[in-house]
Amino acid sequence: MTFNINQQVFDRYGMLHERRADRYRNQLMELFAQSPEVQELREKISGPYWSGVMLDYGMSYLGLTPPRMSSNDLLEILLDLFPRKVSAEADEAPAIISELQAFWHFLQREFHLENAAACLSVLNEKTARKLKREMSDPANFGIAKSFVMMGMERGFDMSSQEGVDEWMATYNAELAAGRGTPVPLPGERSMHARSYMNSLHLKAPSGKRRKSHKRK
Repeated sequence: MTFNINQQVFDRYGMLHERRADRYRNQLMELFAQSPEVQELREKISGPYWSGVMLDYGMSYLGLTPPRMSSNDLLEILLDLFPRKVSAEADEAPAIISELQAFWHFLQREFHLENAAACLSVLNEKTARKLKREMSDPANFGIAKSFVMMGMERGFDMSSQEGVDEWMATYNAELAAGRGTPVPLPGERSMHARSYMNSLHLKAPSGKRRKSHKRK
C-alpha cells in the first residue's frame, strides 16, 4: 500500500474533513498492524488500538497529523485528553506507552519522520507513571467518562450498547428514587443521564481547543 503520511485531512477552511481523516487513520493503522514493530508487541497487546486513539485526538483536537506533531503535542494528548476522554483503567497506562513507542518507531523507520525521535524521547517510564496517575484521578474525567467509569465500577459492561442501556436505566431509576449518586459536575446541577450518553459521541473537549479544527 502506497501511503502519503503528509496528505491533507483538512479542508481549505481548516476544518477536519471526516472522510479523509477516517481514511488516513484506517490506512495508517493497517500498515502499522502489519509492521514488525507490532509483531514484537504481540505478547503485550491484543492488537494496535491506542495509536488510533492518538491519531483521532491529534487530528480532532489539535489539528495535527503525526508529521506535524511535537513532543509537547504528544504529551498534551496523553496527559490531558487521554485522562479526560478515554474510559479505561489506569493500569492500562504502561500498555498505552508501549504501543505508542512501537508506533513512533514504525513512523520513524517507515516514513523517516524528523520529529519521531523527539516524540519517542517522551514515551518513557516517567510518562507512563504520570499517565497512570492522571487516569486514576476522577478530577480529570470528563462528564461522559465519569458516567462510563461509574458503570464499570458497578459491574456493567460498558463496552456494549446493552450494558450501557442497562446502566443508564439503573442510574436514572436510582436518581428518581432519591438514592443514586449523580455524575460529578462541579459548579452545575446534575443532568439527565441521556445527556451524558449523548456527549459520549461528541469529539469536542470541554476545555481549550486550538484554532477551529473540528469534525463537521
